[in-house]
Amino acid sequence: MTHHRCKILAGLLVAMAAGCGSGSGNDKAGAGGSSGSGSSGTGSGSTAGNSSGAGSGSTGSGATSGSGSTTLPDGAVVAPGTITCVPGIPTTTQFPRMTDAQYNNVVHDLLGVTTLATANNNLPSQLLYADFDGPMIADAWRLYQSTAATIAAEVMGNATEKANFISCDPSASGCLQQTIQTFGRKAFRRPLTTEEVTRFMNLANTTPAGQPSDIAQTTLEAFLQSPSFLYLPELTSTADPSGTGIDLSSYEIATRLSFMLWGSVPDATLNTAADNNQLQTSAQILTQAQRMIAVQSETGPLIAAFHEDWLQWNNASQHWFQTDHDPTIFTNYVPSDKNIFQQEEENVFVNVAFANGSMKDLFTTNVGFVNATTAPFYGLDATQYGTDLTQVALDSNQRPGFMTRSAFLSSYSDPQNSSPILRGAFIEAYLVGNNPGAPSSAAASTPLPTGNFTTNRERFEALANSGASCQSCHATIINPPGYAMENYNAVGQWQTVDALGGQIDASANVIFSTADTHVVNTPLELMQGIIATPNTQATYAQYWVSYAYGRQPNDQDQCEADTLNANLSKSGYSILNLLADLTQTDSFRIRVQATP
Repeated sequence: MTHHRCKILAGLLVAMAAGCGSGSGNDKAGAGGSSGSGSSGTGSGSTAGNSSGAGSGSTGSGATSGSGSTTLPDGAVVAPGTITCVPGIPTTTQFPRMTDAQYNNVVHDLLGVTTLATANNNLPSQLLYADFDGPMIADAWRLYQSTAATIAAEVMGNATEKANFISCDPSASGCLQQTIQTFGRKAFRRPLTTEEVTRFMNLANTTPAGQPSDIAQTTLEAFLQSPSFLYLPELTSTADPSGTGIDLSSYEIATRLSFMLWGSVPDATLNTAADNNQLQTSAQILTQAQRMIAVQSETGPLIAAFHEDWLQWNNASQHWFQTDHDPTIFTNYVPSDKNIFQQEEENVFVNVAFANGSMKDLFTTNVGFVNATTAPFYGLDATQYGTDLTQVALDSNQRPGFMTRSAFLSSYSDPQNSSPILRGAFIEAYLVGNNPGAPSSAAASTPLPTGNFTTNRERFEALANSGASCQSCHATIINPPGYAMENYNAVGQWQTVDALGGQIDASANVIFSTADTHVVNTPLELMQGIIATPNTQATYAQYWVSYAYGRQPNDQDQCEADTLNANLSKSGYSILNLLADLTQTDSFRIRVQATP
């Protein structure tokens, strides 16, 4: 940035720093708010990008809908009945902040920027402060500023990207005002006020006068630092006719839709609907939601990210992609295979959803994605595949559902052998909801026994029966689901004969719920038991509500979770149906103000 451009931004940045740095303590996410929820507040702040004039901070303690990926606290699975439906609208912050992932999407969709050449080809968000809850902090604000400067400089130096910001000659009469209005409409997700346009235009009114190209770059930099860009403010004060709360404007609903479904700014069609005030009824919102959901390239990342969150990929205490396997035993395995396993699992989630599949289909699908590297893990001929992942139909009995793919199987294994404990504990704690809690210190320190075992299962059974501290949990609760998956070795290959020489026995008496304990003999029967467990479906619905709305489970949102749970039991109710229904709640188009 030239000295002159620093000077003409100086006054603007002082105002912005005041506007973003003094949010009240009420601006934090809901109780136990997690990283990525995007919630925060903004204090007073009349800047070139803040139409509010004076921001009073949050009106609630929870992040608003569309704020991005909120995860439940590590290890949390809220059992049915723990939270009870209480009709109403949960309080939300008026100032959710873009997550880092959303920032990447927005910069790409607005400007065509994917990586930054002058920053080691990093994603823009890699220059930012990591996602955090609460008011703006000094270091985060500083990084927003410096990243805005980097992006603006690169955009103005790249003809293709520059055209996404300014399509006329900066020195031409009217060009700057036109750019401020057209780009600002997209960046702020609403038309700029006359006052805002004037403030941006004033960036050119300096002595001595700046070069037109410098002024254009400074204008872009100012947009990318504006609270109205970094935040997704909801400032409308029109009371809902029912007296329930405050109706969101069509512009605010468009923002909720686009950030919830696509993680980015509204597209031209959604902007037109907002401009025409055609997002005020549930039917109008549903029309746009269904259109957007159908675009797999945009909604697919949401589908994948949600299922990663539901399955604890973001839980630091879990084992996804943490284990490397012994190459002297698994000669076709290399650590980089984990990246391919992850891509395959993400593709499975998206494939099920866009094949109009249901939650239950996640546990039974035989669709896989392999390349020459991973085909052998599924008993397929590597010579028939290239480097790209190819969709394949796997054996329906051997490969029912996402947990029979190498992503899960290799993650929930030990380096040398499969682990019935890791696999079984995951199923019981996170899918069917029978969480026995952390092991005792004595159990945790008990080593696997040595002896003349003919199967891996025999060794783990000996461990489970080695003392009361192990037996009470492992013999009856944790290990049985893992035994039912012993047909898969540590990297996910199907086996009928154990590496120790004995025949695999996959039969197990599995506790699915307090009302259902029964014997399963195959992985498919295990998956069918999981599907039939009420808690599996109930927690799936609850996770969707929490994730999509960007707030922790609460009594009001539990009403929607209960409705979705009931719908999931209906034949033909798909994951995409569920996603559309999340846009039909009163809380999606109405907000309430918290009592101070």
